[in-house]
Amino acid sequence: MKKMKLTDVILKEVPVLSKNRPLLDALEIMNKQDLEGVCVGENGKVIGSVTYRDMLFRIGAQRLRAVAPESIYISGVMHEFPTTVSNDTSIRKAAKLMLELRSSCLPMFYGETYLGLIYKRNMLKLVQDKAIPISSVMRKNYPIVRPNDRIIHARKLILETGMPALPVINEDGRLVGMLGQGDALNALVEFQRYVPEKHQKARIRQLNVSSAMKVGCKTVEPSMQLSEAAQLMLKEKANAILVAESAKLVGMLTPDEVLEYIIGSFAEEQ
Repeated sequence: MKKMKLTDVILKEVPVLSKNRPLLDALEIMNKQDLEGVCVGENGKVIGSVTYRDMLFRIGAQRLRAVAPESIYISGVMHEFPTTVSNDTSIRKAAKLMLELRSSCLPMFYGETYLGLIYKRNMLKLVQDKAIPISSVMRKNYPIVRPNDRIIHARKLILETGMPALPVINEDGRLVGMLGQGDALNALVEFQRYVPEKHQKARIRQLNVSSAMKVGCKTVEPSMQLSEAAQLMLKEKANAILVAESAKLVGMLTPDEVLEYIIGSFAEEQ
């Protein structure tokens, strides 16, 4: 495999939406295209992004629940890019920036010319030749939720920990599903759209993880090679895979662990 560069993982055809568009327009596009976020433009320039995490911070916040999702605009949720990378930025530096800034995407510019967006998940392409077991890089400590936990509790955990997804474990300790940040967000949006405001305070306590989680989640063995895991996540557009041994959950692999691996093993100039 040829030595890859950061330019090999940019996504050039990322939707760019006006900051004056409704937030739900961005969410619809992200859901349809399995994107972690979309770019925001103003006066013909790309100025920032709006991601699932940005939306989740806004949607479901107790003090803002009276505001209908339909009346929220991208401008009230988006973030300007905290930094940019160029076509000659090293892979290792980009990985460090993503982790330090807790940024799910970074824009790449050639001078003043916008080239595209680098998503965390696309960084997995850079380890498709790494023959090491995922047990050496996976996350062994992670938050979990129960099927009967409230979605608002799961939302809080996702925002506090930065996890893209949470394993759902029942009272017997058995894995029964996974709740991604997009799953939690979409459940909260539907709740706020269709439950009358006067009933929301009482009924949101009944909105449980089981109603939004994905069931039948695949697990992989700790011995799986990082190259295989990266290919699997890219193929399935997954931001997390669950690692199990003897039917017991023992770890998780997310793009953050891959970024940590890149920082620790790639040369500074690479």
